Amino acid sequence: MKQAPYWWDQAPLSTGLTNFPTAKSDVVIVGSGYTGLCAALVLARGGATVTVIEAGKLGEGASSRNGGMVGPSFHKLGVRGLQAEFGKEKTNEILRESVGFVDFMKQFLKDEAIDADFQQVGRFRGAMSGAHFDAMARELENLQEACDVQGHMVERKDQGRETGSDRFHGGVVYELDGGLHPAKYHAALVQKVKDAGVHLVSETTVLELERLNASMLVKTTRGNVQAREVAICTNGYTGNPFSDLKKRILPLRSALVATAEIPVDVINRLMPKRRMYGDSRRIIAYYRTSPDGKRILFGGRASGYHENTARNVRILRNSMSDIFPELRNIELSHAWSGLVAYTFDHTPHIGNMGGLHFAMGYCGSGVARSSYFGTKLGYKILGKSEEGRTVFDDIPMRGRPLYSGTPWFMPAVLTWHRIADRLGF
Repeated sequence: MKQAPYWWDQAPLSTGLTNFPTAKSDVVIVGSGYTGLCAALVLARGGATVTVIEAGKLGEGASSRNGGMVGPSFHKLGVRGLQAEFGKEKTNEILRESVGFVDFMKQFLKDEAIDADFQQVGRFRGAMSGAHFDAMARELENLQEACDVQGHMVERKDQGRETGSDRFHGGVVYELDGGLHPAKYHAALVQKVKDAGVHLVSETTVLELERLNASMLVKTTRGNVQAREVAICTNGYTGNPFSDLKKRILPLRSALVATAEIPVDVINRLMPKRRMYGDSRRIIAYYRTSPDGKRILFGGRASGYHENTARNVRILRNSMSDIFPELRNIELSHAWSGLVAYTFDHTPHIGNMGGLHFAMGYCGSGVARSSYFGTKLGYKILGKSEEGRTVFDDIPMRGRPLYSGTPWFMPAVLTWHRIADRLGF
């Protein structure tokens, strides 16, 4: 079993420059994931000189490790939770803009002629209990009232059309969602920004930022570069040099496994419509077929903050077997994990803090969100306020007292959620 993302087999990571081609740049972007590259593309095409700095290989973080699911990324606390935080009018604006994330991705892939195996197949979310089914029905009704999302409930007696699992008490289908090959998408973005003249500097860690009169000196392990503007696009990998941002996000590890190739009749039975899938457990699980339809990719929350492949495999195999018992002993071909970033209000954020531009906090739903936010960030830095405007602009990104960026309390939180799942809460 390979301890590396399945996606890298078809789209290996690329390496950029290993030194700075210039001592000055209009904009330095830290992070070469979807956010950073989409921002860089807008900036370079807008006439700015841009340098992207990446601590590892290009896209080695979440952008090439995620499950490749593309959706509107509705708020984790639901419509009512969002309304309690922001009020009804603001909530509806947030949800309507979120629905547009998928259309943004579709148009972006079309406009840029990017072939990343995108398919708009919808998403089925299974209810683990009758109470969960009722809650899903209420949430769907709330969403349809707020933003007219396309979806429908599936009764337990009819769920065989959606899934081969008997574990569910029905579920909900969201028609808008889709899936793509995340590493192919990232590789295409890399080529786009290279063609636009962006300098991509890989395997280079930012050590410190020094403020000058009208610019900033970015000090790294491979030298320094001076920039008029700096953007931090590191999400779950935000480090100590950016402490004001780091203490406002919760980096959590998400893990995935890929099965060996499965006979087509089994795939047809378990995932008849080849949708994106999830369920209502507190410890999230997400699963899908590979783009070629020959494997199942199954993901969920990892065992802790640090990599522990053996334990993650046990957790994911147990979770997968709970949904699909016949896969209990299936051979696994790949296992991997990566960091995502949650925020304390479960909302993504974009803006400027202490002179640093940023976009991050995608709360585990980052493919469409990060591409959209990165594009908006690029326009903001160019000073194109209309093109860069988003309903998320005026939402402050708050931290918590005594929290410095290390989620020491998460093991206890995850343990409680696992207990709640076992008890059926």
